[in-house]
Amino acid sequence: MDTTQNKLARCFALVFPKLDPSMYTTASAQNMAEWDSIAQLNLLTLIGEEFDREIDFEEFEGANSFEALALILQVQ
Repeated sequence: MDTTQNKLARCFALVFPKLDPSMYTTASAQNMAEWDSIAQLNLLTLIGEEFDREIDFEEFEGANSFEALALILQVQ
């Protein structure tokens, strides 16, 4: 994992403590029942803190997987 993915993994560990770390990169709202709207909000809040950036929730609206979140964060 690169730096962005490592930071994102730390966020996932806090929001989804029962998720095996080896599953982070394949995690998505489609394959995790616990990834609901509250988890999404918590995840984006933590991402904002971890990456020291203001979160535009519209920018992340369709980002419902580790991979999609990492792509958005790497572009910036």
